Amino acid sequence: MTEKEIIIATKQDIKILYRKLSLNLEKKLEESKTKIEKALENKLEEKRFQIEKALENRLEEKRLEIEKTIRIEMEKIRSEFQLEIEKIRAESNERMSQMENKFRLEIEKIRAEIEIKLQAMKNSLLKWIIGLILAQTLTILMAVALK
Repeated sequence: MTEKEIIIATKQDIKILYRKLSLNLEKKLEESKTKIEKALENKLEEKRFQIEKALENRLEEKRLEIEKTIRIEMEKIRSEFQLEIEKIRAESNERMSQMENKFRLEIEKIRAEIEIKLQAMKNSLLKWIIGLILAQTLTILMAVALK
């Protein structure tokens, strides 16, 4: 082989080597790119998972906080209702007591009126009985005097 042929062969070898190196570099670059993309995807997935967990935790905390607030509000409302019920019960008891006192007074008034009427009837009956006794006594005395 001549020097020229060697140079031409070397140039061709260099070109072939260059192509092989380029292809090898492209392949390694593609592999690296794939590895980096997978690593990024994994990190992204991990971050997404962490964010989801953090959001779930925050949501759970908020839910618990809201439930606690609702329980507190329900207790306040229950207490207010209990107070209102006690107030109404006290008012009702007071009204019943007033009505009972009013009825007692009316019953006492009616009893007094009945007693007065009964006393008047007793007096009338007593007068009538005394009148009968007097009339009978006079009849007996007249019958004795006429004999």
